[in-house]
Amino acid sequence: MEKEHTPNADKKTTPIAYIGQIFPSLTESFVYREVMALREAGFDIETFAIWKPDKNKLSHESRHLVADSTYVFPIHWRPFIGAHLYFLVTHPLKYLGTLFFVLTRKGESLDNRRRTFLHFCEAVYLAREMQRKNIRHIHAHFTITAASVALMIARLLGISFSFTAHNIFYINRLLIKEKIREAKFMAVISEFSREMLAGFVPGEGHKDKMHIVHCGVSPEKFIPPDPKPANKTPILLFVAQLAERKGAPYLVEACRILAERKVDFHCVIVGNGPEMPLVKQLVAQYGLEDTVELTGALFQEQLKPYLNKTDIFVLPCVTASDGDMDGIPVSLMEAMAMEIATVSTYVSGIPELIENGKSGLLVKEKDPLALADVLQQLLESKSLREELGKEGRQKVVEAFNTHKNIEQLAALYQHYLDIEIT
Repeated sequence: MEKEHTPNADKKTTPIAYIGQIFPSLTESFVYREVMALREAGFDIETFAIWKPDKNKLSHESRHLVADSTYVFPIHWRPFIGAHLYFLVTHPLKYLGTLFFVLTRKGESLDNRRRTFLHFCEAVYLAREMQRKNIRHIHAHFTITAASVALMIARLLGISFSFTAHNIFYINRLLIKEKIREAKFMAVISEFSREMLAGFVPGEGHKDKMHIVHCGVSPEKFIPPDPKPANKTPILLFVAQLAERKGAPYLVEACRILAERKVDFHCVIVGNGPEMPLVKQLVAQYGLEDTVELTGALFQEQLKPYLNKTDIFVLPCVTASDGDMDGIPVSLMEAMAMEIATVSTYVSGIPELIENGKSGLLVKEKDPLALADVLQQLLESKSLREELGKEGRQKVVEAFNTHKNIEQLAALYQHYLDIEIT
């Protein structure tokens, strides 16, 4: 008699490890939301990371994930050394072979080789922990630290790994060819990124295992307020880490132009980071202290009130001086899901989210005058804001909906790992 097939039971027999550099992270809500959604769908997900976060610096929705995650740091030396001795004694060829392999790849800098050695030390410890939990597949987010560690663990344990490619490989390509060649599959957040990854290994036939899986948000959690507050002075909102690629100084420049034109508005910049001193300097230099509000970083639950009362969301992303770029920022998706008219730039995969003139507005990067012009257009037209807001939410619901994205990921696990899906 044929054994009755139980989908959820099949899922539980294949534990999947999710690994990150830090997990959970305040600025990577899309990763921990993905983990929670997969668990809700019945998948057995175990979480691992190099660094343990400070719970007080996490949003409340993610703090519970710390307790059942495994971390390398803060380090416990006895099990750490024990893991290395275990693999060196019981699997010397895999241990030494993996170390030799990752340290002898052509074209890597001395600094990258040093980082790779540290990744190897971390990987051995986590490999022993994953072995104890019977992990059969590893999925990493980002292509540097997490994917490097996943590659090494997969070699040590003889299991498979995959990774989600975000934007970091635009500037740092540590072992990228090896990761592409050895990964079971790759989830890629945009067509822009897929083409770029495929270009690293031309003619090798790996593009077929690169699948576009957008980061997404839950349309049920990001709902436009009803009724939406009517602001006497329209509010612009920027939410991002104040890193060069986010373009905050260009927003301040655009605010200066709008103020000179006597346009009525108030701008709120949420976030912190290396460009905060420059942003503060520009705000003071242009006398915008009463017009541009700097809140610093906020937890996810603190952000909702700002989104509820915002008229226009603006994120003028740029290509940084070192070539760094955003992928498709989740903050744009959150704003669009709440029917906020959204403005960004033609950088990386952003045009795959925002269709200019339909689901939002796009301008050329590093052009504060063009940015000021479209912001003024929106500030002076409530009907245009409403039209773009409705279309923006529809785009998120259709293509950047976390439920649909999870279904795509689940389908990939089913296809590559033979896990059934209900």
